[in-house]
Amino acid sequence: MARRVWGRGGLRGAERVMRGEFSSDAWRARLNAAGLRSPLDLLKPALDTRLGGRWQPLTKPGLRGRERWRWELDGAPTDVLFLKRYTRPPLNQQWDRFRRQTWRHSRAWWEYRQSHELARRGVPVARAVAVAERMAGPLELDAAVLLEAAPGTALDRIWPSLCAAGAPVTRGRHRHTVVRGLALFVSAFHQTGLCHRDLYLCHIFAELDPVGAVAPCFTLIDLARAHRPRWRRLRWIIKDLAQLDFSARQVGATRTDRLRFLITYLGLEPSSPRVRFYARRIVRKSARILRRELRRSRRP
Repeated sequence: MARRVWGRGGLRGAERVMRGEFSSDAWRARLNAAGLRSPLDLLKPALDTRLGGRWQPLTKPGLRGRERWRWELDGAPTDVLFLKRYTRPPLNQQWDRFRRQTWRHSRAWWEYRQSHELARRGVPVARAVAVAERMAGPLELDAAVLLEAAPGTALDRIWPSLCAAGAPVTRGRHRHTVVRGLALFVSAFHQTGLCHRDLYLCHIFAELDPVGAVAPCFTLIDLARAHRPRWRRLRWIIKDLAQLDFSARQVGATRTDRLRFLITYLGLEPSSPRVRFYARRIVRKSARILRRELRRSRRP
């Protein structure tokens, strides 16, 4: 691990600390060959002009000081990485990190650690390969995390395209297998104690065989807001499941699909009172999400 300590006299006299880490010696060598000599270089501007490979900015509304880049390293086969960089996060995001995650490290460092912890526990996630941060006491000044590309395609993209093509995997028992596999995947994630807080289908990547001959595989991405709630955990589980329910409805999931998902997730019989308990709360929260999105879509 690289560590540098700057002199005192920074923000309100707090000690400024820079830290950086590669996930393995293998990634250190590969990134060094691409021109990234230290993880701390991730904090520097204009990486797309100073490092090798092809860089593509990924922009979307609401990033507010955050940057997203797709980086194709030169080589055979080509490696694809994604860089997430944070610059001067606003105070509301800092406070959220203090309350939900950690005050010792940045959100990028948190995502790096959770990525490796989930992988260690057998939950497929986008693996982080390098991280760097600059802190002034508990305040995050700058941070960046570099992640491997998740295999497959986001579920909110691949499922509609397979349905439009009439692929066998979207019908009958193959469809049931996908729904049950997704439920077991989400259950395994929640059993680690984490909740995602942004668990829409766009953050679950899937490898789906169009004819259904191969079991589906899922990978979770974007752990930046994930947390391990100590109180009111059920509230956060319901929020995750409602976000999934909302996005599943957007891609054509039927009521039967959604109920089959919930029964498998809970591991209960369909007649269990707990199934009805969860279903009522998930549908209620999912409907609120829908109303919120409709209001946003009507804004000029």
